[in-house]
Amino acid sequence: MEDTGQTLSEAGPSLASFVHALANDGRIVVSPDPIAPPDETTLSELVELNQRAQAELAGEPPGFSSEGALWAANLLYQICQFVVCRDIGEGQIAAAFAMECPVARGPDTDWSADLLLRHLPALIRLAQQLSNGDPLVQELKKVAATWPLSSVGVTDLADLNLDTFIHQPALARLYGERIVAAGDTNRLGDSRVDDLLRAAIGVHRDLAPEIAKRLFENDSGGQFRPSETTI
Repeated sequence: MEDTGQTLSEAGPSLASFVHALANDGRIVVSPDPIAPPDETTLSELVELNQRAQAELAGEPPGFSSEGALWAANLLYQICQFVVCRDIGEGQIAAAFAMECPVARGPDTDWSADLLLRHLPALIRLAQQLSNGDPLVQELKKVAATWPLSSVGVTDLADLNLDTFIHQPALARLYGERIVAAGDTNRLGDSRVDDLLRAAIGVHRDLAPEIAKRLFENDSGGQFRPSETTI
């Protein structure tokens, strides 16, 4: 999504076309008008997106929550609206962020929401570039803190709760891989995450030097013996 264009659609907004363009072309296509309710086409796009993402996931994937995915798709569409259409009123913005996920948190929900919310870090960087002091940035960071699996790389987040997904092996591994890829040392400090990363990095500390420095700072140079937990 980093190098994708942003398109303001003149036609009526469609959540299905938004998901399709984002998933297949990496493009943001939105309209300043309110989004139409999702239909079967939207769900079909999300099911296909889930299947493709599951195929790339190492390990047994979590289940798919259509309600969680639809909620996240609708939220992400509106976030893109707010980033691209800078004249949208504060009332509409506040209403969008007030809508909480309608299903209980857990591996299935977090994974299904992540299908869309994994774009949060790129959107937050874009919003900060446009206006770092914009209240939208702070609202986005609240979402990022609530959904830590999807927000690796976003700084200045506190009180991250990993309990809703970290016990699912495939998601724990995905989280660890994202931390290493982003070099996000802010995610260290939770013993579960640190143990996962120590096992993953092992003797190959040159692949993530900053993270390794934090993880092995008390290592005198002796042979590292990873725990049985791997990602």
